[in-house]
Amino acid sequence: MPAPITAQQIREYVNTFEWFREPAKQGYLEAAIDRLTHTLNVIPRLPDPERVRVLEIGGIPYFMTVLIQKYFGYQVECANEPTWKTDREENVEILVNDHGERHEIRWKALNIEFDDWPWEDDRFDLVVYCEVIEHLTYDPTQTLAEAHRVLRTGTGQLLLSTPNALAWQYLVEAVQGRNPFPPYSGYNLYARHHRLFSCAELEALCRQVGYDVELNYSTRDLAYEHPRRLDRLASLLARAGRLRARQDVIYLLATAKGPRRYAYPDSRPMEIYTDVHAYDRVVRGVLRMADNESTHLRGGFFPLEPWGGGIRWTGPEARAVLKYAGERKAAVAFNTGTARRGPSVRGSVTVGDENGARSARQEFEVPSDSWQTVVAPVPEGLRDRVWVTITVDNPMVPGELDRGVPDGRTLGVAVREIALT
Repeated sequence: MPAPITAQQIREYVNTFEWFREPAKQGYLEAAIDRLTHTLNVIPRLPDPERVRVLEIGGIPYFMTVLIQKYFGYQVECANEPTWKTDREENVEILVNDHGERHEIRWKALNIEFDDWPWEDDRFDLVVYCEVIEHLTYDPTQTLAEAHRVLRTGTGQLLLSTPNALAWQYLVEAVQGRNPFPPYSGYNLYARHHRLFSCAELEALCRQVGYDVELNYSTRDLAYEHPRRLDRLASLLARAGRLRARQDVIYLLATAKGPRRYAYPDSRPMEIYTDVHAYDRVVRGVLRMADNESTHLRGGFFPLEPWGGGIRWTGPEARAVLKYAGERKAAVAFNTGTARRGPSVRGSVTVGDENGARSARQEFEVPSDSWQTVVAPVPEGLRDRVWVTITVDNPMVPGELDRGVPDGRTLGVAVREIALT
């Protein structure tokens, strides 16, 4: 194994470039030196380095880009903010140091959470996604799904770092009456931190999108404030392994395996999203509730619950929309709930277009306390999407059936899957 890369080595190397000797960039270097050092020592060393392709998200000001090329010999391409967009088909930045070492940095400008990324499938061996996800305002899942797509299936790795929402000193600040949330920035919309993650949240989201997570931990970073009176105790606890998920910066390393999913967790304890129906991302003809591809839901569903393989209760009526590719039937798999509600559950499944101009309806009456699948035909003449409406004629309120159950919801059936076949 090669020796660890040190902060001193990093300083000495980047300071041989006039590009990095500007005062503003020197300030950035000192603030980021712990993170740069730790990140470089987490990056996997892959065989045939001259063939390894890396995509770095948020390349500017190119400290990490140059250091990866220097210490690993990998080919690095960058995604920069949309404000850097040009009319050129290819953008190249050339950095040459005092000793004549030359770095070609190829980059594209895009909005990573709104745009489809302009790289083909299976192009990269590694995506370096460091200190960016906390700046997003709308759709981190889009970025993780696109990273999954451009990584080599089964081997491509994602390296992600981000400030930790559960860092111990934030709790101290709150107890002291200080607001731990980050301040506004005068630069632009993306300059401030908009939403931080915990280790558990970040891992859950990555797994649901389609990654196998290999490393997930937090570490101390000198760029962050550490209350002097508690810092010694925190250091002792960290060495004892007690603050693995409570330090400044989260590091996660994961491999893109299996199909990517547009997961939008919207239920506790991983309530990362809300108003998921407004994302309008309909990508699949099968909706498994456990996959959290909840942008297919269009109202009437309650939060995800873990029993039965992952279910969502409907209310008296609920709607979902699926991607249509010529299938002839729609199947809804659900549990009918407790027998206390009565001997049977009655309702219907209606399949058609959004406005009901073309639709087919399948009524059902099935026993309580059972798993059922109701199949309805898909009418002809539909195009890109199929709307499925589940109606329950005799819904229940669990708290009225059993006074020991504190549940006042009006529930229909517990849906596990809706699939076009």
